[in-house]
Amino acid sequence: MDLGNKRVIYAKSFLTETQIRVLELRRKGLTQEEIAKILGTSRANISMIEKRAKENIEKAKNTLRIYNQISAPLVIDIEKDIDALEIPEIIFKKADEEGIHIKYDTLGMLEFIKKNAKQFIEKRVVKEPFKIYVLENGELDIG
Repeated sequence: MDLGNKRVIYAKSFLTETQIRVLELRRKGLTQEEIAKILGTSRANISMIEKRAKENIEKAKNTLRIYNQISAPLVIDIEKDIDALEIPEIIFKKADEEGIHIKYDTLGMLEFIKKNAKQFIEKRVVKEPFKIYVLENGELDIG
């Protein structure tokens, strides 16, 4: 399949080759109807293939999140009523104590927190406690 400069390598995956093909064609802007004609099937079948592919992707992401949380050498509890701007300092301090180099600077970490912990923070204040998982490679996860 020609994807321009992209080269997809089919390795062991939670996606079937058909699911990968449908996702690639959708990414190129084709409609489900157009893909159905190319693959010689119905639009309803393409819809189901795409839906299952997205479900499998979500399950894979959740699996990785669970694995990261289990294997994280550092788990930091972020308590209620903390100013969100204080969180990077807390993370850097605890990571330094464990000898872990965080892959973010303060601004990058604040962006990460804003994107991934927005359900816990309101107007810069932590409204619901949550955990930050610091991985061995310095990446962060929130749970």
